[in-house]
Amino acid sequence: MIEILFGESEGGAMKLAKNYQQPDYEDGPTAWLGEKPDKATFEDMFAGEAVGGTSAEVIILPFMLDIGSLKEPLDSTYRKQIILEQYGVYWNEDEKEEREELEQAVETYGKELQRMEQFAKQGESFRIWYSNKPYSLCGLCHAVSVLRKYECAISVVRLPDYVREEENTTLRYSSWGEVDAGQFYRFLPLEKELSEHEQKVFASRWDELKEEDAPLRVLINGCLVGVKEDFYDFLIRRELPEGEIIQARLIGNLLLKYPLGISDSWYMNRINHMIETGEIEVVKEADEIFRRSIRKEQ
Repeated sequence: MIEILFGESEGGAMKLAKNYQQPDYEDGPTAWLGEKPDKATFEDMFAGEAVGGTSAEVIILPFMLDIGSLKEPLDSTYRKQIILEQYGVYWNEDEKEEREELEQAVETYGKELQRMEQFAKQGESFRIWYSNKPYSLCGLCHAVSVLRKYECAISVVRLPDYVREEENTTLRYSSWGEVDAGQFYRFLPLEKELSEHEQKVFASRWDELKEEDAPLRVLINGCLVGVKEDFYDFLIRRELPEGEIIQARLIGNLLLKYPLGISDSWYMNRINHMIETGEIEVVKEADEIFRRSIRKEQ
């Protein structure tokens, strides 16, 4: 079974989940913040089971398809530049080595697309792990549009909004990246095979999104909708206090209060744009851009 995920962290977790093994208490992790937990606590922390298979059966497609034009191919220079702009928004100009490493990583994304199609040609079955977030839903629509051409079996596992852990404990997840590697197996009962009709619906929606070609895609009443790139700006205005605030704290408040699947880098870029247009002013600069103090333009 080939697993498909749409983020770096969730894809990395799935690679571990495929053949997960609980670390040994004596010879396992040795770095701890504070005192090492007792054996019972340790085993509870790393409890889990394997999904089955190998890490080579994991395809990661972190193309951020909720952002930017969809007219260009996913492995195009245009799409790579969008990803670099989102990841690199926090960097200083002198961090050239970090940027080069990211550029090399982004170059591998196109190879993941090739691997997916190669598996499809071989008649492999696919399991797509998606969440109710724009980037993930867009990825789902795209992946199905590609795979259905090969008439291979496609199933999906949707991340539930809430997971009941114990009688009085409920966890809320916003993406698969928040699920521990050893816990993916718990969601396998949610797997659902897509019918031919369902595959056609997702593929058609992908064609529609490409035709709309909006700069941003959001989820409204369960539907992916193309909107202008300033769609989320009203949230920034709402949370911007009367006084000064550290830019990173403002972004943290937005992510915590509005779990909409928007990345911190998107908010960062939009705040920077509002600074450029004069709507927000910088009160005090800092060595790291996200630590500077900002406020509403006086």
